[in-house]
Amino acid sequence: MYRRTAILVAATVVGVPIAGAVAQNGPGGTAAARHAGFDIEAHRGGRALRPENTLQSFANALSMGVDTLELDMGVTKDAVVVVSHERGLNPDLARAPDGSYVPVPGIPFVKLTLAQVKQYDVGQIRPGSAYAARFPDQLAVPAARIPTLAEVFGLVRRSGDHHVRLNIETKIDPNHPDESPDPARFVALVLDLLRREDFTGRVMIQSFDWRTLRLVQEQAPAIPTVYLTQLQEPDANVYLDRPSPWTAGFDPRKYGGSVPRAVKAAGGKIWSPLFEDIDRHSIREAHELGLTIVVWTVNRPEDMARLIDMGVDGIISDRPDLLRAVAARKGIRLPRPAPVSP
Repeated sequence: MYRRTAILVAATVVGVPIAGAVAQNGPGGTAAARHAGFDIEAHRGGRALRPENTLQSFANALSMGVDTLELDMGVTKDAVVVVSHERGLNPDLARAPDGSYVPVPGIPFVKLTLAQVKQYDVGQIRPGSAYAARFPDQLAVPAARIPTLAEVFGLVRRSGDHHVRLNIETKIDPNHPDESPDPARFVALVLDLLRREDFTGRVMIQSFDWRTLRLVQEQAPAIPTVYLTQLQEPDANVYLDRPSPWTAGFDPRKYGGSVPRAVKAAGGKIWSPLFEDIDRHSIREAHELGLTIVVWTVNRPEDMARLIDMGVDGIISDRPDLLRAVAARKGIRLPRPAPVSP
């Protein structure tokens, strides 16, 4: 996950409703109470292990056992919702039929039909890239394709996993409005798909672009909204000293410099900050406001353990296998595996 926009899908952030975890997560709560309903999320399906945002990565996460599949969305020229972290074809991932990787900066999905998108292979990281160096253990899956969101729903159904939820990030950037539908159009397409697929009861909507979340709150108030934040530059979406195009006017400077208070004022139920931006004070403040905290993206076991001890309610990770191991050592009940093939 990087700063951009998101729709997080999951009405109760884990098998136990996240609101229950929030209610028990005060400063004086027991360790067992703090861990109730802890959310283990596979970031892009667990991209350190399988090609990101593919049916292969999601099948691997389901087979392992996670609470939430975290993924990202784009929209094609013919208005199909597809799963991709970028707003278009990623030059480090997408290969044309002739085997060549697409040139930088890639091609926005809004300029491609679904049939055109499906021609690209995203099963192997570009050799020699910084991405390849970052995830050397990712198993290549040649011929993997960019899935539609509906295809991911189908995989979840086939798995028989009635516990898992979906955390879906819409890729909208207010600084690049030509590379995606506008917020109203994007939200309309996503909500229509969720209703047609009967998945509204398994979702929450998450975004760095808070305009998206405000629209969801107006049009589908039963779906919890999740406010993604990043304070660290160069990819910050919230600022403590000036307005931001990402926050729909709910800038922290209006709320005593407090990010969680800005999230609460905007109507958020769940706050999802970059894990390096938080400390015990901000966690305590968020819980006192009734917010749930799900941090991103945490890949080192020592950071996972520290954040669990600090009282976060969930962790998004590229290494759900390591997160499961750390959670087990902390006495957290693990989600059951749901073996399924892509």
